Amino acid sequence: MKLTTSFFFVILTTFFLLQINKVESADLIDKACGTARFKAYCEATLRSHPNSKNADLHGLAKISLQLAQGNATAIHDQVSKLLKTSTDKSIKPALKDCLKNYQDARDQLNAAMPALDSKQYFDVNSKATAAVNDAYSCESGFEKGKSPLSNFNTIFNRLCTIVLGVANRAAGH
Repeated sequence: MKLTTSFFFVILTTFFLLQINKVESADLIDKACGTARFKAYCEATLRSHPNSKNADLHGLAKISLQLAQGNATAIHDQVSKLLKTSTDKSIKPALKDCLKNYQDARDQLNAAMPALDSKQYFDVNSKATAAVNDAYSCESGFEKGKSPLSNFNTIFNRLCTIVLGVANRAAGH
């Protein structure tokens, strides 16, 4: 009987501790995204990443930066494909500019990672802001309504906004 009670106590305690960890993780994501411009998007994005469950604010900043890096690479690759396959000559110059813009965005975000590792959050924000500006430059190179990259640029801007918000929280702001 005593063994059963002890076993039950261990199971109950383990379950309780796991629940506390889930609540702390959820609260941390809420805190990380608390001042985000797109709060629901920030929370959904971070919650969808498998490593976010055990991450601290610095870890969440790293996750958000990795997501933005991956997205910049995917858009760069998409622009490269569009340059090769597009038959609309009127958008080719803008696509060439976008290819340069997203190469620069990738470079900026890649340079942000060592800054993040060193907890130089101001530098992370500077580089993420430069990457956002690259996406805006890309979008503005097209005539209104003609950009085949509008949705890509919007998602990229939102991911960079998450980097900015979470890095600010990790810095204590």
